[in-house]
Amino acid sequence: MSVSPASAGAPRKKPRTEEHDAQVALFRDHIMPRLWPDAVAFAIPNGGHRAKREAIKIKEEGGAAGVPDIFVIYQRQAYFLEMKKAKGGRVSTEQRVMMARLRGAGAICEVAKGLDEAVAQLETWGLLMPAGEDVVSTREIAA
Repeated sequence: MSVSPASAGAPRKKPRTEEHDAQVALFRDHIMPRLWPDAVAFAIPNGGHRAKREAIKIKEEGGAAGVPDIFVIYQRQAYFLEMKKAKGGRVSTEQRVMMARLRGAGAICEVAKGLDEAVAQLETWGLLMPAGEDVVSTREIAA
């Protein structure tokens, strides 16, 4: 029986997690503490590598290729943000097509390369309270 080099103790490539890490930091450090209380934001976990069977199930359930990573709704407006690596991140054909369809339906869509661009875009859209705002009292007022 032969053993493939990958399973024979050969060093494994470290998974590239730049987009993942940036999105985690975006939610942890900016969206969760600074999103306006009457806005709703969540990630759309379409990306990543999956087993073929799981990908088929997601598609059967209505999953669609190219949907951006982050969705926010605020004051009856839908926003979509696609996160890419700070350097070298590229938008796929499916993503371009989907963002064009979303814009045609009235949503606002953009691509952000890296954490800094993502934060700047959310601030430009007016979705985040100013840094340092007393978030707890603002959220209590909204409740």
